[in-house]
Amino acid sequence: MNLILNVNKNFDDFCDRERRDLWRYAKLLGKLKNTSQVNSGQTEFTPLEKVGKWLVKREDCSITGSHKFRALAFQLSCLLAEKIDRAVLSSSGNAAIAAAKILPHSANLKLFTFLSRRTPPEKLAALEFSKNFVPILSDRPLRMAKYATKHFKLRDLRPSQDRNAVVGFRSLGFEIFEQNPKIENIFSFATSCASVRGMAEAFEILVKLGALKKAPRVFAVVSNGKLAGELSGRIVDKNLCRVDKKIVEWTQVDTSRQPVDNKICRVDISDEEILAAHQKFNSLETSNEGFASLAAAEKVRPSGESLVILTGRNWKSGKIDLARFEKADNFAEVDRILTPNG
Repeated sequence: MNLILNVNKNFDDFCDRERRDLWRYAKLLGKLKNTSQVNSGQTEFTPLEKVGKWLVKREDCSITGSHKFRALAFQLSCLLAEKIDRAVLSSSGNAAIAAAKILPHSANLKLFTFLSRRTPPEKLAALEFSKNFVPILSDRPLRMAKYATKHFKLRDLRPSQDRNAVVGFRSLGFEIFEQNPKIENIFSFATSCASVRGMAEAFEILVKLGALKKAPRVFAVVSNGKLAGELSGRIVDKNLCRVDKKIVEWTQVDTSRQPVDNKICRVDISDEEILAAHQKFNSLETSNEGFASLAAAEKVRPSGESLVILTGRNWKSGKIDLARFEKADNFAEVDRILTPNG
């Protein structure tokens, strides 16, 4: 999608001023028809708060409980604009919650969402059901989702596979800029790295517009531990981007499996460091990924105004109606679920 860029105009000239939400940035995200078809429900910016010495961005306070709504609102709008009526998503929980929340019940789109049977029960309990949101439990969700995508030739909404996810995440960068244009460092947990890449692109756009002189440094926080993002370290190549205790080493990082011009710094965080952040910032009820980002800021301690993004909520227990989930552990079961009128 072609962006509208003009360095001679101010940032506000490109904003939709009627609503303070994702679609305030519709023109900067790209030309898109029928952007109102998806209602993100996020009518106010997620707040900035001071926690210890760090400024934190409370994406965990969004109505969907995480920052995933930013990518999905744009992805789903693109599908609706293209009149695509079926798509596939695999999720560890937060993306599914966001998709179920923001996909209009009246939309002519079925979203088949594959979740692991080991998904935390509190996340399964947070899902909202509708006729066009089809949650599927599986012991092999990623494999089943890949099969469904290939066999039925459907759009795959995983951020590592859909460029529109990166574009949608740009709204996070634009929003941070409007809330505090003096931010110099940003820490955010990453799996596919779509979110940190989207933020980096947003600031790059702001620099080109002349609205910002220099983009903030973006730190992609990853963990190979059991507490947070167990798979994240496998996706962001350790050899490309890393931090040690003394020196921050800036390199290019493969984000969303595409070349990237921005220099993004990787910070590896252990379970022990996450637990230490839990103890130090025990007033917060954010996810382990949020605590990992706080631990990364504590580890690097860069100079200048720094922001830590709390990307997800610590969901509370709730009642799960497993009868409302489809089940699929083999290709025949996937075929049955995805076959129209099957």
